Amino acid sequence: MWGFLSLCFGFRGEDVAGYLPPPDYILMADCIYYEESVHPLLKTLKDLAGPETSILCCYEQRTTGRNPEIERRFLELLERDFALEQIPLEEHDAEYRSEDIRILRKLHH
Repeated sequence: MWGFLSLCFGFRGEDVAGYLPPPDYILMADCIYYEESVHPLLKTLKDLAGPETSILCCYEQRTTGRNPEIERRFLELLERDFALEQIPLEEHDAEYRSEDIRILRKLHH
């Protein structure tokens, strides 16, 4: 069966048990710019993802203010629970690729 669900992570105290069993895919876009979102997002990912869940995370790398520090911290914490690889720029869509766009993929063990 195909379908999708939208989830507002962490901020509403939403219980992800209603989303289980774990989804096949979690797609994230532009989710790591606010320090307040880092821990709720990580908790939601850990609670929701199963061993076979594929996670794709896409974001624009920002170099102003605290953004580099928040990005570094998010990735550091994420890699405690998930093995990740960065998708090389050459594999991004030719029309939409950009040096400041990052796409990460969770590796299966």
